[in-house]
Amino acid sequence: MLEQDFGAQLGEEGRDYVRRIEEAAERQATLVQDLLAHVSVSRVDLPLQPVSLVQAIEQARTDLELLEKSSDAVVEVIDTDVRVLANPASLHLILTNLLSNALKFVHPQTRPTIRVWAEPLSRYIRLWVEDNGIGIAAEHMDRIFGIFQRLHPRDQYPGTGMGLAIVKRAAERMGGKVGVESKLGAGSRFWVDFKPAGQK
Repeated sequence: MLEQDFGAQLGEEGRDYVRRIEEAAERQATLVQDLLAHVSVSRVDLPLQPVSLVQAIEQARTDLELLEKSSDAVVEVIDTDVRVLANPASLHLILTNLLSNALKFVHPQTRPTIRVWAEPLSRYIRLWVEDNGIGIAAEHMDRIFGIFQRLHPRDQYPGTGMGLAIVKRAAERMGGKVGVESKLGAGSRFWVDFKPAGQK
């Protein structure tokens, strides 16, 4: 409707933004449907396959491009040229939730700075997402991965409180686990463990 009614006023750049919004919304709708089908309704295992972590991160950043640009964020992605055993839809939801949180949960007037890297462990590939955000108080660390756990007013930091619960459940359904290192006012480092591609 925006494009049909106001396309001429939007101009080429505006129409490009509308197209990106439409594409991102369609991808997210499909991914959410897939996740609901596999995680919320079905009890069968998620179908896993080798997935390029660097390509998955690039796709997640494409969906978050407008948020990344509007916040003038600095995002550094290093050492992620590895393949993990994952469900592509669930991996995408993990990445978009962690990256969007890192972009949103910063002090006002603070430029988000995010580092993403992978660390090989003995049985897993550990993905790290580090930010310079508001951090998490020690007394809240045990509950942040629960459903509808909001630590801040919605008008201050928007969201449903579902993001980290989805991250945790998706990771566990793929045979991995999640965790966080954080200090109030000093940013956070979230990690997710994935099985390396080729491992059963």
